[in-house]
Amino acid sequence: MGRWTGTATHLLVVFAIYYVSVMDATSQEASSTNSSSKDNPDRRPRSQPATLVGTEVPVEWNELSATFSPQPVHFATQNSSSVTAQTGSTTLIPCVVSNIGDGTVSWIRRKDYYHLLTVGLTTYTGDERYQTIHAQHSEDWTLQIKFVQHRDAGLYECQVSSHPPSSIFIELKVVEARAEISGPAEKYLKLGSTLSLQCTLVSSTEPPVYVFWYHNNRMINYDGDRGVNVTTDRPAKTSTLLINSASPEHSGNYSCVPSNAQPASTYVHILNGENPAAMQHGGRGLSWLHCPSAWLLLACVVVSALSGRLTTPPPEKIASVYGYMA
Repeated sequence: MGRWTGTATHLLVVFAIYYVSVMDATSQEASSTNSSSKDNPDRRPRSQPATLVGTEVPVEWNELSATFSPQPVHFATQNSSSVTAQTGSTTLIPCVVSNIGDGTVSWIRRKDYYHLLTVGLTTYTGDERYQTIHAQHSEDWTLQIKFVQHRDAGLYECQVSSHPPSSIFIELKVVEARAEISGPAEKYLKLGSTLSLQCTLVSSTEPPVYVFWYHNNRMINYDGDRGVNVTTDRPAKTSTLLINSASPEHSGNYSCVPSNAQPASTYVHILNGENPAAMQHGGRGLSWLHCPSAWLLLACVVVSALSGRLTTPPPEKIASVYGYMA
């Protein structure tokens, strides 16, 4: 009996020592965990996220918000710029914009206060000349206007439906292109001399598709057998008509008619021994017939006599014509 009692006592002592050692290890592990949590808040249990001082928003949420914050809309096209187009042409008003996100690009004409033209790629106005040109995944939202007219001039707004909306404004200027033939309206050439007419497009924003030359009512671009040579420089917007040896049949009205500009005309006289001055001022020697009084008549006669174009009539003749006594 005494032997079993000693053995039980020994076992109780061993168990007590084991229990104390286990509890001591557990206490040290808990203390280590608490200390680590204080040093590094991110190692706390996920069920209790660390919070910033003065707010209850988790740190992870703030990091996520900073990562996906939207960037501001940016226009690569300069604001308050202008585009010039000529009547009858097709013009492009640019709008290059980035970071639109879920926003939509719209074009608005501000001449009519607020006239919505397009939204995205959809045209809202009843005028089918307006259309937005946009390639997929590009940042270019260009407004195209076909067959430009004077009434299209004014201010246009490219707007992005961000919060708040962002816009730029572009002015469209419309000009009337015209042709000009260099030199005077009437030209005088000697028989056999070279006839050269140069036509230039003025206020033109694009080169012509063609330039036709007319002699009276006949188109002569291809009349090489009649000595006519036409050369057109489309990039330079010029056209030249050349006749090396002008003959009387080359007299008449010449017109320069571009495809995209108002035409111009000039009249050519081919002289066969005549005095150009006499043709330009012909009839000046007979101007005394139109004088309203005798005194003005005498002045006209003196001018005509000095010019050598008229012999001064005797005073008796003058008096008899107008009923005055010499």
